[in-house]
Amino acid sequence: MKSKVSYSRFVIIFTAIVVGLLYLGCIATVDNKPKFFILLALYISLIISALIFAPFYIKADDAKITMGSIVRRQTIPMEEVESVELCPPTMGSMRILGSCGFMGYWGIYREGGIGRYYAFYGKSSDCFLVRTKKGSSYMLGCDNPGEMVDYIRSQIKR
Repeated sequence: MKSKVSYSRFVIIFTAIVVGLLYLGCIATVDNKPKFFILLALYISLIISALIFAPFYIKADDAKITMGSIVRRQTIPMEEVESVELCPPTMGSMRILGSCGFMGYWGIYREGGIGRYYAFYGKSSDCFLVRTKKGSSYMLGCDNPGEMVDYIRSQIKR
């Protein structure tokens, strides 16, 4: 089962503003080489980070759960999955490293009831929590989280 990740309105607007401001900053500083290259390096590093880490799709089959971005895929073997449940993140989640709106929500977060987890979603209303037997937690999100949770549960109960 494969499902794409849709972004919230906030993510779309925030991403557009950041990209637009950095682009305008590069244009405005083209005559000042040091400032221009600093902004250009920031701009390029943000775009490359987003291509590598930004959520694009979630795919689950009988062997693994795949979190796919445009450039990279990360997998969780199905035999390591302990539980899965619908669980939107709360406002109390704290980002340790990653993005909190630029091209989605991705990276390492911490939340009181969950602990430390890896985030990979575009809308908080589309999230589900995957816990592994090794103690890792993943907050994933896709367009049809209920169906994805049901499918993953059917695969881990075999």
